[in-house]
Amino acid sequence: MDYSAMFLGFGKGFAFVTISILIIWIAKLMADRRTTEFDDDIHIDDGNLAVGLRRAGLYLGIAIALSSTIGGVSKGFFFDLLTLCFDGAVILAALFFCRYINDIIMLGHIDNDKECMNGNAAVGIVEACMYIATGFILNGSLNGLSNSFMESILSTLVFFILGQFALLLFGYLYEVITPFDVRNEIKNNNLAAGLGLGGILIALGIILKGSIEGPFTTWSNDIISFGMYAIYGIIMLLIFRIIIDKILLPTTKLAVEITEDKNVAALLVAESAIIVVAIIIAVSM
Repeated sequence: MDYSAMFLGFGKGFAFVTISILIIWIAKLMADRRTTEFDDDIHIDDGNLAVGLRRAGLYLGIAIALSSTIGGVSKGFFFDLLTLCFDGAVILAALFFCRYINDIIMLGHIDNDKECMNGNAAVGIVEACMYIATGFILNGSLNGLSNSFMESILSTLVFFILGQFALLLFGYLYEVITPFDVRNEIKNNNLAAGLGLGGILIALGIILKGSIEGPFTTWSNDIISFGMYAIYGIIMLLIFRIIIDKILLPTTKLAVEITEDKNVAALLVAESAIIVVAIIIAVSM
């Protein structure tokens, strides 16, 4: 066994973790500055689940996105560190843009900051899941080989935007086919409703990651491929959502569990199953 290589790997791992924690700390400072009307740290100390969820989702989204950079092909230790720092800046910009999209479109007509300040955990879980889903999209966008640095940046930007569009489209379709007012349930702090929307967004994010990652070929080929896989993933998730409802909850329906019982346990089971389906779809593509 080559112990020198092992200890060198330990040192690299320590450096990567240190920089990743620094990026997460910067994200915390940015989030603190964005919500100047209330102190997130105080709310978290007071046990505000909504604020804790949105922060946890942000940090997990960063880690999921960064893992593609850390786990990629090494081009030398110092170059890898520079790449990690640069990708970290891109990821922070993308995730805070994602939060803006979430506030304005995904949960439009809901004041996310006010709801979370008041302890609305349903809003917190949707925002957290949006971060995590976006983290998977960024992971796929950053995990690929391009012919040039500028092409790599442009590819990341384009597929991040396309991924956000796919998430928003899916969120809209989910609201259309769901036999109750999803946003109203979330605004009324129905955590089961928040899990229902958030879980399926993570599932789509995993599928989109699988459709994006890989070496860059041509713009037309990669964009068409992404569109086909996105449509395929959306259709598969909607189909299997119905199948899971029938198989795992044979004595009731998800709509009943959400609107009448507000059954978080049932939704955890259902959303875990749909994420399993997404993982298998992504691996098989």
